Amino acid sequence: MLSLGQLRPPYQWFRIHLFSVTSLEALATVAHHWLTYAFVVFLGMLWGSFGNVCIYRWPPTDEFPKGRSVVTPPSHCFVCKANVKWYDNFPLLSYLWLRGKCRNCKTEFSPRYLIVEALGGVLFGLAWWAAMNHPEFTTFNERLIGFVVYAGFSFFILIVTFIDLDHMLILDLITYPSVVIFYGLSLVLGHVWWHGLVGAAFGYGIIVAIRTLYYAMRKQEGMGLGDAKLLAVIGALWGWQGVMVALFGGSIIGSVIGIAAIIGGKLRGGAPNDQEATADAGDAEAADSDEPVPDGMNFAIGSVALPFGPFLAAAAMAYTLLHPYFSIQLRH
Repeated sequence: MLSLGQLRPPYQWFRIHLFSVTSLEALATVAHHWLTYAFVVFLGMLWGSFGNVCIYRWPPTDEFPKGRSVVTPPSHCFVCKANVKWYDNFPLLSYLWLRGKCRNCKTEFSPRYLIVEALGGVLFGLAWWAAMNHPEFTTFNERLIGFVVYAGFSFFILIVTFIDLDHMLILDLITYPSVVIFYGLSLVLGHVWWHGLVGAAFGYGIIVAIRTLYYAMRKQEGMGLGDAKLLAVIGALWGWQGVMVALFGGSIIGSVIGIAAIIGGKLRGGAPNDQEATADAGDAEAADSDEPVPDGMNFAIGSVALPFGPFLAAAAMAYTLLHPYFSIQLRH
């Protein structure tokens, strides 16, 4: 809870940051100020805007079997091909100001762009809160490093979730380097060297074991290896404990959402329904009916088929934000 001393007026916040900062420790005095949170949320929205580019361009299509570059060409309208001006690329506000339409041809863009940017801001804000209140971080430098790790992991989670929702794919392009990156970051957080290695092996191995058992019983493939690679990334950062929380937590979240979807009758079974959203954006490629073969597990309840990756990701993100409190609770 903030004390009165931490509720500095805005001018003092800017003065500390712009004129009198001599070390990272000085930033600790304003770490809980609302303007600091506002800046972190804005930073998250910027990364969410870049995440939209990754979500749209990285998955393979018939025209681009290996996906597309996130650098070139610049952001443009899918219909009239006009480049998006820099002042129309402002996260969240530009979408609202233009009412979700292209400035040039007035084509409507999918509201998902708005959702991803907003989620990026929310996740970065939560990552800052978690790092600044971590009971085992004793210095502000440690908290700042923790924030970088948490924010990076939330960006990874955001991209994986929406690509899996759209295409039922968890791309090797994302997971392979992420295993290495987050294992390295686990060492930066002070984890013992074998913790992430065991976690990655356990995360990958448990899905392979389930897949093998399913094939032995049903004589058909029950899932791809995308979820195994996602759990390997989670395990590389959080060890086998993170894998277990993601697996069981994801199952619970998926069951609740799946049952609610059946009761509400708002979801159809089979392939993910992303055509309406992409059609709103005028993107004929993303609305193509020839979807790639699913690379992850399909979490099916009744006639409702959902990718399992987003549920694993949600549980892993919850563990990232709350794991210190789980640990403290378990010690007593």
